[in-house]
Amino acid sequence: MVSNKNIFKVLVLISAFFLLLHKTEAQESFDSLKLKLPKHYFKTVIVLDAYRKPNQSISDTLDFLSKKLKSYGVNQFIFSLTTPLATFEHPVYDSTSAQKNTHLLLTANYMLLQPTFNGIPTHNLVKAGIGVRLIVNSGKKGIWFIDAAPFVTGDVSYSSSKPYYRMASTIVYSHNKSARFNWRIGITKSFMWGNRNYLPFIGLRFGRLDRTNLSIQFPRSISLNIPVNPKFTISFYTKPQGGMFNFSNHDSLYYIGSASSFHFTRYEINTGFRADVRVNDWFNFYVALGLSTKNNVTFYSEKANKEKRNTPYHTYFYNQNMKPTGFFNAGLVFKFGKTKSYYNNKNLYDAIDLNNTIDGGDNNTSNGNTQIPIESKNLKKQDLNLKSVQDLVDYNDF
Repeated sequence: MVSNKNIFKVLVLISAFFLLLHKTEAQESFDSLKLKLPKHYFKTVIVLDAYRKPNQSISDTLDFLSKKLKSYGVNQFIFSLTTPLATFEHPVYDSTSAQKNTHLLLTANYMLLQPTFNGIPTHNLVKAGIGVRLIVNSGKKGIWFIDAAPFVTGDVSYSSSKPYYRMASTIVYSHNKSARFNWRIGITKSFMWGNRNYLPFIGLRFGRLDRTNLSIQFPRSISLNIPVNPKFTISFYTKPQGGMFNFSNHDSLYYIGSASSFHFTRYEINTGFRADVRVNDWFNFYVALGLSTKNNVTFYSEKANKEKRNTPYHTYFYNQNMKPTGFFNAGLVFKFGKTKSYYNNKNLYDAIDLNNTIDGGDNNTSNGNTQIPIESKNLKKQDLNLKSVQDLVDYNDF
């Protein structure tokens, strides 16, 4: 007769055997998955942006060109892309430093601008470029941001207009005193103000990026950003918009008839309200409207401004300030790929915000910091722990 003690030993041996077998099979199954963890902290982001400012009569009735042009309005479409090329992790040897990394990104942009003058046919002005940017996370409180965005402009309505090459560039040091306070200092070459200007870059932010915050980023924007919930954010902002474009002289606007083209520049200050909606993990959209002020249109001759290279243009043959009007802006944001975990990392949040604030091509668009998660007010502690690692693994992959 078999004793209870012997039966117990047999059951223990059988249980140990199946446990070992299950563990071996699980390990083999895990190894066979050959899971590829994300390589980057940035997703590929595509923004499609449409802007409209209605026609308004040019009040100056004395100038010859004003009478010929009659009115002025703007139709604008922008495509922009940002995608990571490489991410370099740097080992940390002391307990006082957080993770250190360097990010290399590719930017691409395309703009179709249609300045609408009732007195002449519509001109299709195109700006396109490809650039690179380097973001260095020191692992402590500082972020270095370096952006080079060469682009070409041309008037595709007429073949007589030759392309013109320019480059926007920015270098900024961003310091995170805490998650609630950040300051930035740097320099930028910008065409937003209708000229080729070298301007200081000065930034201040009060409040966390994933909560209500006031962001002052000269010369880019001033905005008060208010997350209503994880999927809906509103903001009140003011920012410049403009640029320099090559414009065909097909309509003989420039008095020297032999000139095939000249430089058309515009700028304005947009002040308004914007709403961002995060539909899901890969798609957002936004709408904005408000008042356009400080509107200016200027025509420059390249020949008359050749004396000093890389300095602002001073000689123009037409300059006109316009009255304020309303504007409407809308955009679609698409996000692709998976990222390494960066939840609640103030430096990486700041790197994402820098990447959003300074867009490629000097277009001054924004994707709404779509990669920075907005916390729910009802989020529990166990949900926070899961959220900190959820971007490492997509359970659908299993």
